[in-house]
Amino acid sequence: MANTPGAGVVPRTPWALWRSPYLWLATVHLVLDTAVVVGGGLLVLAMLCVAVLGLPLAYLGLPLTIWANRVVYALGGMERSRALLTRNQVIRGLIPPQRTGAGIPDARAALSDRGLWRQVLYFVLLLPLAMVGLIGVVLAWSVPPVLMALPLYFSKFAAARAQLGPFTVDTADKALAVSGIALLFLLLVSPLLIRGLSGRGGELARVCLGRSETGELAERVDQLVTSRQKVVDSAEAERRRMERDLHDGAQQRLVSLAMTLGRAKHKAGGVDTGLQALIGEAHAEALLAIAELRDLTRGLHPPVLTDRGLDAAISAVAARAPLPVRVDVQVSPRPSLTIESIAYFVVTEALTNVAKHAKAARAEVSIQRIDDVLRIVVTDDGNGGADADLGSGLRGLADRVSGVDGKLTMVSPLGGPTTLTVEVPCVS
Repeated sequence: MANTPGAGVVPRTPWALWRSPYLWLATVHLVLDTAVVVGGGLLVLAMLCVAVLGLPLAYLGLPLTIWANRVVYALGGMERSRALLTRNQVIRGLIPPQRTGAGIPDARAALSDRGLWRQVLYFVLLLPLAMVGLIGVVLAWSVPPVLMALPLYFSKFAAARAQLGPFTVDTADKALAVSGIALLFLLLVSPLLIRGLSGRGGELARVCLGRSETGELAERVDQLVTSRQKVVDSAEAERRRMERDLHDGAQQRLVSLAMTLGRAKHKAGGVDTGLQALIGEAHAEALLAIAELRDLTRGLHPPVLTDRGLDAAISAVAARAPLPVRVDVQVSPRPSLTIESIAYFVVTEALTNVAKHAKAARAEVSIQRIDDVLRIVVTDDGNGGADADLGSGLRGLADRVSGVDGKLTMVSPLGGPTTLTVEVPCVS
């Protein structure tokens, strides 16, 4: 069942209501509302006084304010449980403010918590609703049986008549008519009356004790953002692990192999020119594999990025570039390793594209942190005409950036210059 009784769960017709346990459980709920108002309402009022008056009382009052907030949440939880038991109504509970361990901030958060005041409002509005509900229960279940039995006792009244408001029952036929109307009321109206009163109570509980649809959507978005960030962080951690494994494992073995081949080539000198040529070729291939593996590990996650940050890592990339690259990195405080890895990947891929396609004479890299945004700008004086929608490399950059809610824009008119701008959020 959803937050409020729905048409698919709660019967709509009187006959279906008579056969459903909902009718009797809802009646019990309406009767208990009075006890909840008397007991829970007074306790909530007391907790509210403690929360408001306790805040200025320093070390004694701060824990009382926090404690009062928790008590109100506990009472709200009991009401949600009661709604589940008697109305089969599922209400997702409000989330209390997180405790930081600091007295004053926690107390202020407890007192300014919107969930606290929504639950207080519930117990305030439940008072008139409980009174109406109690009257409705009496009207539904007590009055009709009394009137149904009217033919049996109306003649016992003074002058053998009964006064029902403006109507006077002074004959057996009138008494039978009243009895029939009361029976029809009991069979057809009483179940619908109980259902309507219970529905109003369910709406009040849903609005005041449950999370709103907007709040649930916001919570879901937060969960998705958190889970996506975990995936991105996990991928970056895996890249760093691969870099370490390649650097400490395969690369070292290739270096050892190249050294062995170098010694073999030296010892084979003058013995067999064919064998010496084969060893020399194998040695050259080993050196080439080492160079390619080194470039691969740099592309994954260079150690200098972890140790010294973006400035040193980007400067190293610029030094290896086949064209002059001016670097300006102003990043303080340092962002997370995930954001640094993405920034490094963007710059290396952008400079690789410049070297391959732009026919540029120079390039510039600017990285700045402005509040919680890391802004990366790569420009070149090449021939322009780059299109992020056509190049697979640029699409890969855009996909990598979008994984952390980043934005990539490209300005590249024919004839140049080309400017690639990337903005990614960084909260650390």
